[in-house]
Amino acid sequence: MPELLRAAFAAPMTPDQPPLLQDAAVVIEDGEILAVGSYGRLRALHSGPVRDLGDVTLAPATFNSHVHLEMTHLLGRTVAGQGFVPWVTSLVAQPLYELDPASIRGALLRMEQRGVAFLADISTRNAAAVGGILASSGLGFASFAEVIGVETPADPDALLPRVGEVEGSGRGVMSVAGHALYSTSGERLRAAKDVCRRRGLPFSLHLAEHADEDEILLTGRNAFLDLLKARGYITGYTAPKQRPVPLAHQLGLLDEDTLLVHCVTVSDEDIRCIAASKASVCLCPRSNEYIGVGQAPALKLLKAGVNVCLGTDGLCSNTDLDPYGEVAWLLAHNSELDLVQALALITTNPARCFSRGVPLAGRLGCLAPGRLARFSVVPQAVLDVCPHR
Repeated sequence: MPELLRAAFAAPMTPDQPPLLQDAAVVIEDGEILAVGSYGRLRALHSGPVRDLGDVTLAPATFNSHVHLEMTHLLGRTVAGQGFVPWVTSLVAQPLYELDPASIRGALLRMEQRGVAFLADISTRNAAAVGGILASSGLGFASFAEVIGVETPADPDALLPRVGEVEGSGRGVMSVAGHALYSTSGERLRAAKDVCRRRGLPFSLHLAEHADEDEILLTGRNAFLDLLKARGYITGYTAPKQRPVPLAHQLGLLDEDTLLVHCVTVSDEDIRCIAASKASVCLCPRSNEYIGVGQAPALKLLKAGVNVCLGTDGLCSNTDLDPYGEVAWLLAHNSELDLVQALALITTNPARCFSRGVPLAGRLGCLAPGRLARFSVVPQAVLDVCPHR
């Protein structure tokens, strides 16, 4: 029997509804939304049970578009606010890849309780294991195996882990991501992107994350590069003498199935290039602040028509994995953004980004008939920054 949910406000995130419905209602049955509208109208048409959620703002379930679950055990174990090289020095001193499945399952449960329905995970060493954990959760997902180094296998498909639990789950996919332009050779990145392109999978890449990245690519001289060599991640390096976005474009990595993560140091010309390519961008503002690398030009990206999403990054550079924390940060630092525009960054925009490769994502992102009955409640911390009444 259909059930009617009533809330003081709702953000449907659809063009056929007001940005914010007051005294709102959503009718659901068998895990699917049947109708969305005002409580007065839908109550007159509905004879089933009513669940009054009270004085809350109901929104679609959220997406966390960039997270490193394999580093969940590193909460509070890295230095903050000192810049990229000090942060990464403290990071590599930790047991980076000693997977803690219990911590990951706990983090996934907390995300789901806060209204997250989909996440994009990046794993350097444990993609298959994390993919299996994700497949046993209640979340939709893209589980990316991150490629680093210079070797390109004879069969590029070997870059893509095959995980039976993922293939049978119906809620997610295994895919491939590049780490960064300075840590992964152009040939290896092209091979990874080609695997994704042939299989219709999303592709992710850390890009223009910090000034050190620009310096490495342009000059081949940087303290971070020295650290990578000392740790054996890179054995030799020849600078391409190009900035990140033009280089990624030249390598053929930018298209509508690519998610570019961070984009802190992008120029106006870079933004035009990203917009023209139809690539999506994932911003991680609290992680960037924690590390101390500056902030991406969020408003410029949005005004250029870039499909912008939000991610928390990992607990090695954040305090929690709740996308609403990123929303609150952006609203507090960008007075031009309103609540509904900010909500799009964790609902409709990532749904658009991932739906081509992960069908489940296309059934999330907004409150509309036929979509999955997955919801979040906008936290008071967000409403305190950007009240809608």
